[in-house]
Amino acid sequence: MYNGFDLSDKVAALTGSTTGMGFAIARGLALCGAKIVVSSNTQEDTDRAAHALFEEGFDVEGVRCDVTDRRDIEHFGGKAKRAFGKVDILFCVAVGPVPVGPIQEIDLDALDNLLTTSVSNNLALARQFLPEMADRRYGSIVMVSSIASQHPSKILGGYGAAKAALNGIVRSIAIEWGSSNVRANAIAPSFVRTAFSKDFWSDPEQEKAIAARTPAGRIAEAEEVVGAAILLSSPAGAYISGQVLLIDGARSVT
Repeated sequence: MYNGFDLSDKVAALTGSTTGMGFAIARGLALCGAKIVVSSNTQEDTDRAAHALFEEGFDVEGVRCDVTDRRDIEHFGGKAKRAFGKVDILFCVAVGPVPVGPIQEIDLDALDNLLTTSVSNNLALARQFLPEMADRRYGSIVMVSSIASQHPSKILGGYGAAKAALNGIVRSIAIEWGSSNVRANAIAPSFVRTAFSKDFWSDPEQEKAIAARTPAGRIAEAEEVVGAAILLSSPAGAYISGQVLLIDGARSVT
């Protein structure tokens, strides 16, 4: 039997992994055998998600992390590595508040904060783990980007710009650390039915309009991102690096 998706000797740490897409990815990696470190910006959510996965029989620890706080990121790095002795896989899922509206009207301070959280702080997260991944000659870093990074939106221009910059960070990590068998990729979903995007799909007419622009005819469910996440984390995806994988029901090719 093919075992390229076996993660039984791996440890994965994930920010933004107590609900929605992040939690679905954490559970998917755990189903493949990985030990999991889940995280939210609140201790209550972190503990709740860790308990839910523990109740399913998975090896899991919860480590709180506010990705808007650089000092918190440093603390997360140390605690995540101590939880199971190492981290082989890092998923950067969490994001700060997203300004919505036309570029001309976006509050520039809000955009600055988004750029810091999405780009600088995700790089700071990766830097917590890259050297030890390189020493062990195995590492996978996956950043959650967005279709907005490559397919412009009239109301998500700032978000798209931040995610486009994040894609650049992914490519730089890939070329700088590839010789140490560390790879970096991004997954870029379109609309996914999670609390993060609820303002866009909670209205039935608005959801219908979004679905009409997608060849698949619907928005994605959180579990439909999990397969790509497992591929990019596992030995099966060992030669995939520096890529931005669109998960969009073919919307980007229309």
